[in-house]
Amino acid sequence: MLKFHTSSRTRHRATVAATIAVAAVATLVSAAPAAVAADPRTQFGPLRYGASYALGYLRWHARSVDVDYSIKAYGCRTLWAFGYDANGNLHYPPAQATVCDTTDTETMNVPVDVPGGASRVLLQFDDDAGVTRDQETGLHP
Repeated sequence: MLKFHTSSRTRHRATVAATIAVAAVATLVSAAPAAVAADPRTQFGPLRYGASYALGYLRWHARSVDVDYSIKAYGCRTLWAFGYDANGNLHYPPAQATVCDTTDTETMNVPVDVPGGASRVLLQFDDDAGVTRDQETGLHP
């Protein structure tokens, strides 16, 4: 029977190589990018006036809210978005989109530049004369 003799130097090299391999794998795992959580969003609408309507989503960020909207307008219709903080304070400027006799899909931003950002957004759908015909409040989830 053959007997293999390993010296302490060979065992030491094997231990060092194993340690380096484990460290390399640990570095790769810890360097992997963390999954980025999507901004929370809430649906709104449809807000209606006659055959016209507005609907979409509110995407909540740290100090603003994006309003992803679609408006179908017969005549001119305006969608307003007013941001409020947790204390009920209204923050200016509100966001506004006016669409006339067409369909438009865009994004507008409502700034609420305070710690914690917006707690709610009031959406108003106005007619040609600026009269609010429908409204809805979107709450931060």
